Amino acid sequence: MKKAVYVFNDGQLKRKDNTLCFESAQGKRYVPVEDINELHIFGEVDVNKRLLEFVTEKEIIIHFYNRYGYYSGSFYPREHMNS
Repeated sequence: MKKAVYVFNDGQLKRKDNTLCFESAQGKRYVPVEDINELHIFGEVDVNKRLLEFVTEKEIIIHFYNRYGYYSGSFYPREHMNS
């Protein structure tokens, strides 16, 4: 069963090979994408186009929240196999 991952720290989220890498002041942390359904980002996190292409391929939804915890928006990957 896939799960949701919550990010509360500030940092940079990027693709590293075939996994996600979150770099912050505390160091690097790798997140395997096979068991992720969605990401909830509460901190100030930098993302790039390469990461967005990768999460689109893996069908991972990214939800963004502001500094007070209110919902700001989402990145929904395009649908696969749509007719």
